[in-house]
Amino acid sequence: MTLNGEWKLYYYPAYEQKINTVSELKSADVPSVPATVPGNVELDLSKAGILPSDLYMGENIRQAEKFETYDWWYEKTFLAPEAPDNEHNVVLHFGAVDCVADYFLNGEKIGSSDNMFIAHDFDVTDKLKYGEENTLYVHISSATIYNTNFDFELNMAEHVWRLTTMGINVRKAPHCFGWDIMPRAVSAGIWRDVELQYKKKYDFRYLYFKLQYTQNNDGIIGMLFDSVLPPKYVFDDITFKIKGNCGEHHFTHEYVRKTGSGKFLFTIPNIKLWWPKNYGEPNLYTITVDAYGSDGKHLLSKTVRRGFRSVVLDRTDIVEPDGRFNFIVNDTKIMAVGTNWVPMDAYHSRDKARYQKALEMAENLNCNIIRCWGGNVYEDHEFFDFCDEHGIMVWQDFAMACHVYCQDDWFKEKIKKEAEWVVKELRDHPSLVLWSGDNEIDYMYALENWDPNVNHLTREVLPLVIERLDPDRPYLPSSPYISPEAFAKGGNHEAADVFPEDHLWGSRDYFKSRFYTESKAYFVSEMGYHGCPAKDSIEKFITPKYVWPYFDNPEWTIHSSDQDGNDKRVILMHNQIIQLFGEVPSNMEDFILASQISQAEAKKFFIERVRLRMERMGGIIWWNLVDGWPQMSDAVVDYYYNKKLAYDFIKRSSKPFIIAMDEMDRWGNDLLCCNGTLNEISGKCRVYDIDSGEVLFENDFTASPNSNTYLTKIRLMYSEQRMLIIEWTVNGETHFNTYLTGTPKYDFEQYKSWLEKINKL
Repeated sequence: MTLNGEWKLYYYPAYEQKINTVSELKSADVPSVPATVPGNVELDLSKAGILPSDLYMGENIRQAEKFETYDWWYEKTFLAPEAPDNEHNVVLHFGAVDCVADYFLNGEKIGSSDNMFIAHDFDVTDKLKYGEENTLYVHISSATIYNTNFDFELNMAEHVWRLTTMGINVRKAPHCFGWDIMPRAVSAGIWRDVELQYKKKYDFRYLYFKLQYTQNNDGIIGMLFDSVLPPKYVFDDITFKIKGNCGEHHFTHEYVRKTGSGKFLFTIPNIKLWWPKNYGEPNLYTITVDAYGSDGKHLLSKTVRRGFRSVVLDRTDIVEPDGRFNFIVNDTKIMAVGTNWVPMDAYHSRDKARYQKALEMAENLNCNIIRCWGGNVYEDHEFFDFCDEHGIMVWQDFAMACHVYCQDDWFKEKIKKEAEWVVKELRDHPSLVLWSGDNEIDYMYALENWDPNVNHLTREVLPLVIERLDPDRPYLPSSPYISPEAFAKGGNHEAADVFPEDHLWGSRDYFKSRFYTESKAYFVSEMGYHGCPAKDSIEKFITPKYVWPYFDNPEWTIHSSDQDGNDKRVILMHNQIIQLFGEVPSNMEDFILASQISQAEAKKFFIERVRLRMERMGGIIWWNLVDGWPQMSDAVVDYYYNKKLAYDFIKRSSKPFIIAMDEMDRWGNDLLCCNGTLNEISGKCRVYDIDSGEVLFENDFTASPNSNTYLTKIRLMYSEQRMLIIEWTVNGETHFNTYLTGTPKYDFEQYKSWLEKINKL
C-alpha cells in the first residue's frame, strides 16, 4: 500500500525552538504547507509561494539557503488495511529520507535514521490500528546543524573540497554542499517512496546466482540462498524446484535438502551469457525457485531476473612495461567507452523521472559503460534494470568524494552499514561490474604527501563488506587508486604518470596539449571539456537582464556552478574558444557555437586517442552526459535535454567500429580501424578533403576483431588546416568520421562552412 502523495509539512528555524515529540508539535505555533511525497521541502515551499516557483532561474537558488537551519515535520493520516495473518508482518518502508530523521506512528516513536542514501524499514505489526485511521509523522532535523555536533580531525580540515568541512560527517550526497557541477542545495525531504508493506515471515532472505564457469558452451551455475522456514519444516526434507528461461531457452532442476540455506550447482546447457554492448547480447534469464515440505506443502516462492557473466578487472598497481587496466568479461577484453553519471537533479526526488531520457541517450551514444560518480546518490533499480537490458556496464563509486573523511570507529560503522545495504541491494545486477571505494580521495591524501593507503574506510571497511557480501565482483579502493608502490614513486596529482587509471583534467588548456597526449594511463575514467548550452536553454535559467554578455555576470557565474562569485569556469570556456580560433565572437550565437565546436573536437579527440591505442588501453569514461541543473559545463546534453554539438561527434567516435586518424608522426598521420566488436569486418574506405573533394586514400580493408588494424599513413602538414572526411562502407551501409588537420588558430567562419557540409552527410 503506497503512502505517497499528499502530506502536510511543518517548518521552523531549529535554532529558535526545539520540538522533539508529536505532542510538542501540536502545541507549537509553527507554519505548514501542503507537501508531496516523494519530494523535497524546497519544492513544496516553491509550490506554496514561499520560495520562487523556479529555483533554477537566475540566482533564486540562494533563497533556499536560509532554510538549511530549519527543522521539518511531515504528517500523513491513512487508513490501515485489515490485520495480517500469522504468516505476515507489516513494515513501514521508507525508500530514502534526507537525512537525519525520527519516525512517529500514532504519537509513538518507532525509529530513527541518519543516512539519505539507503532505505529504512520499521516493523509496525503491533503498532498499527487496523481498519482505522493512523497518523504518521517524520521529523527531519537540520543536517547543517547536525553536522556541527562532531569534531573535525586535523587531517580532515587540512584538505577539503571548496575549503569547508561542512557535510563531511553527515551521510548526504557530497554535491549537496556545493560542487563545481552542482549548486549548493542542502535539502531535506522524503525523497523516495513510502509504503506500508505486508511482508512474509517465511521467505527467501536472498537468492544469488553466479556463473561458476563455462564448459563446452554449458554454464555451471551456483545458486546461493538463505531462507526463513516455518518452525515445523526447519529440519524437514525440503524440495527446491528451479526453473528458468531466456526467451525460448528453458531449464529445470530439482534438489532435496534438509536445510533452508546453502548452495546448489546446476547446469544450463548452451547458456546464453550476458554481454556488454557491442560484444554480444545482454541475455537475461527469468528464474523461479519454489520450496516444498516433505508433506507437499508449498512453503516459499521467488522469481528473479538474472544475467550470467564473468567479470575480472585485470590491472596492475602502477604503470610498468606489462601494465594494464582492463575489464575482462566472459574471458574477453572489453574496450570500454562510456560516460560519467552525475546527479540527475539537485533535488533528488526528481531523479527517477529523468532516468529514461538520459539512459536512452547513453544507449544512443553507444556507451557500453557508465561510471556512477561518488559525489552522487546510489541510483534506483530502474537505472540498473535499463543497464542490464542494454548491456551497459556500471562502475559504482561508493558515495564519498574529494574529502578526507573521519577515521573514527563511529564513522566506520556508518560506512559499513551503508555499504552492507547498498551491496545487498544492487549485487544481483549483471551490469554492475565494479565497486570503487570513492572519488579522488586518494588524490586528496597525496596532495598533502600523505599515504592514501592509511584510509581505513577504503582499505579496511569496504573491502571486508564486499568480501562478505559480494566476493566475486572486482573492487578498486579509489578512483584513481594510488597503490603503495605508486605513492612510493612520488605518485600525487602532479606526478600522475604512475597511475594505471587516471582522471585527466590538468589545466584544461588546448585539448591536444602534452598533458593529454603524454598521459601514460591505461584507462581514463574522467576527461572533459566545456561547452556552452544553446541560447534557448540559457534563456530558461538566466534572467533577461543577464543573458548577455557573460563578463562580470553574476548569473553566468552561479550557473557555472559557483556560489562564491568566482567566474573561472566561464572564463575557462572563453579561453578555450581563443585557444582554438584565436578570438572570441562578439555575438551570443557565435560564442555558443564556437564553444560547442571546441568541446566537440575535444571530446572526439579524447575518445579516439584511447580507441586508437586498444593494444595498451582499456577504455575511457568521458565527463559527462547530462547536467543535473542548468549550467555552463562539460555535459554534452544540458538540463533541458538539448544536445550540444559534441553529442553527434561522440556518437560517431563511439560506434562499435570506426576508422580514425591518429596524430601527426614522422610526416604523416596513421589511419586505423578501431574494431570494438568480436567480428572481423571488411569493407571499403575512402578519405577525402571536404572542400576540394581530393581523395587522399581509397582501398578495401579487413579489420581484425577487438583490435586496431593499420591501414596506411596519410602525408599531411601541420601548416595545412583541412577538414577530412573518413568514409567507409560495410555490407552496403556507409558511415563517416571527420579529422581536423593542422594546428590552431582556425578560421571560425571556415569551420562553420565545414560544419554545414558535415551536417549534410
